[in-house]
Amino acid sequence: MQTQHLISVLDFCTYHHIEITFVETLADNGLIDITTVEQATYVQPEQLGRLEKFVRLHQDLAIHAENMDVVNDLLDRVESLQHELRQVRNRLIFYESGQR
Repeated sequence: MQTQHLISVLDFCTYHHIEITFVETLADNGLIDITTVEQATYVQPEQLGRLEKFVRLHQDLAIHAENMDVVNDLLDRVESLQHELRQVRNRLIFYESGQR
C-alpha cells in the first residue's frame, strides 16, 4: 500500500506533543481509523480534522482518550439539537412572515 497520502501517527503525535497510545486508544474505541503499513501506523487525511478535535479536547479540557467516546456522543447530540433548532426557527420565521 502506498503511504504518500497517509499521515504518520508518529509524526502527528510528535507535532502535537501527545503519546501514540492516545491515538491508539481512539482507534480502539472506534473514534478514528488507523492504517498499519510495514509496522508503521498512519491516519487518512480525511481523519485529520476529527483527530485534531480530539487532541484539542484532550489538551484543553484534560479529557482522557478513554472518555472521548462519551464526549463525542454528547457533542454529536448538541450539534443535532442545534440543527433541529435552526430548522424550527426557520419554520417559525416562515409562518410569522406569512401572517402579516
